[in-house]
Amino acid sequence: MTNKFKQILLFEKPLFSWYQLSLPIKEELDLPSESCFAYILEGNNQDITGSGFLAKKGTVILSLCGKTVGHSLSKRETGFLSTIMVHFDRNVLKKVFNNQKPKFWKELAHPLKKDIFQQDASALVSSYFVSVTKFFDHKNALNEDILSVKLKEIVLLLLQTQESSHLNAITRRLFSDKIFSFEEIIDANLYEPLNLPRLAAMSNNSLSSFKRKFNKIYDNSPANYIRQKKLERGKKLLTHSQYSISEICYECGFSNPSSFARMFKAAYNISPSEYRLGQNAQ
Repeated sequence: MTNKFKQILLFEKPLFSWYQLSLPIKEELDLPSESCFAYILEGNNQDITGSGFLAKKGTVILSLCGKTVGHSLSKRETGFLSTIMVHFDRNVLKKVFNNQKPKFWKELAHPLKKDIFQQDASALVSSYFVSVTKFFDHKNALNEDILSVKLKEIVLLLLQTQESSHLNAITRRLFSDKIFSFEEIIDANLYEPLNLPRLAAMSNNSLSSFKRKFNKIYDNSPANYIRQKKLERGKKLLTHSQYSISEICYECGFSNPSSFARMFKAAYNISPSEYRLGQNAQ
């Protein structure tokens, strides 16, 4: 099948993109670096980001960085994907909302704990994207006023999701002027399954700058420090919780139980199950 790509611009910036792709694709998908909100129209349930986000029809994925999604799509499992994306360019958002904060917006109290999140689309969000598909057949009838209203609509829908939800938090971050310290961002994400490039992006640093700053502050490499903190938390949970070892693995941000067991034994010269048995025997 031939790959297809359509796009609608607002203020000369991408607003809506419609990708119909046979995966994997040969070259990295060149998405705008700004946040994007993707609705899966069709998919084969393949992992499309390498982090457990599936091409499952009727789900949405909100990402703080479009480049992360674009880079991942080029390396994923074989299958078909049809997705419509809304791109959240900050300058476009400011213009559409007249440099004001949108209704329902609240400032973030803490740094984001996830920079990308997937869930089933609500009925309203599904209806929104179905209406957007019609736009691609009637581009000549569109103007800046219509597209601005449509952008406002999805922002307000997302801001009205449960305040504690990741969709709500990522959307609020789009309008936030608050600057969290480097240490606050690291502490908030110690136990999240983030790789270093994504963690660097969340702290507004390039990967090389992130590593230099991290070494200066913590006198350790990011990989060593984060692994150490995850294992320390795992050790505490093995002692004081009733979680299974698999549950502890994911609670501490490890990718799978075998990785957790291998790193735990390398650090403490004992397996997680043996450590727990020893603690229970005391």
